Amino acid sequence: MKAPARFNFVLVLIFLTAFCSYAYELVLANILSVLWGNVILQYTVTTGIYIAAMGAGAYSSPTKINAKKSFIWIEVLLAILAIISPVLFVYADVSFKSIAPLVSYSLISAIGFFSGMELPLLLRILDEEKTSTTDKDEKALFADYAGMFLAGLLFAFFLNRQFGSLQVNLYLAMANIALTLICGLTWGYRETSLRKLEFPAVAILFILITWSVITHSLIYEEQITRWIIVN
Repeated sequence: MKAPARFNFVLVLIFLTAFCSYAYELVLANILSVLWGNVILQYTVTTGIYIAAMGAGAYSSPTKINAKKSFIWIEVLLAILAIISPVLFVYADVSFKSIAPLVSYSLISAIGFFSGMELPLLLRILDEEKTSTTDKDEKALFADYAGMFLAGLLFAFFLNRQFGSLQVNLYLAMANIALTLICGLTWGYRETSLRKLEFPAVAILFILITWSVITHSLIYEEQITRWIIVN
């Protein structure tokens, strides 16, 4: 893959990861608004915590280990957090009401924290690719903001209405893992270590998560809905 193609590939990654991460937060804010009411409060608090956690994640982004490996595993972790967070939100609210806000906001913070690491890692990868583009940081920021902007629009006007928050969450997690698999495959051609560990491991995770989502998505949604109704 030539330098311009590698640069464009990373820009696409920035756009898609920003889209997925922000959409996760919108899903979680929507679930909290169903559980606790006060839609404006839940969306405001969730977004505020998410942005603050992103700042902490960007500040804490690892600099002394392989950026591509770090990015791959952070994406895997975000996908897993996205899948389990709605379950933990509702279960905590049903069974442990006193600590439900702590559990919910901690999970939101975790997703925001790891999402904040994405852009610095991808900028490091751009530097490692030695692209000659002088405005790469500006283009990277534009791709990041555009991804979040489009996530907000699509979630509000199409995704949530068409599929519902829980289904959207599962589809995004699958897309996140698929994206990570593509990264392992693409970067693995140039880095042997990625071919030996990251690509096979992510491929197995992708198969397991995809199989679980396809076969258990209705059970997943019905169980969460039942808890909400009982609550």
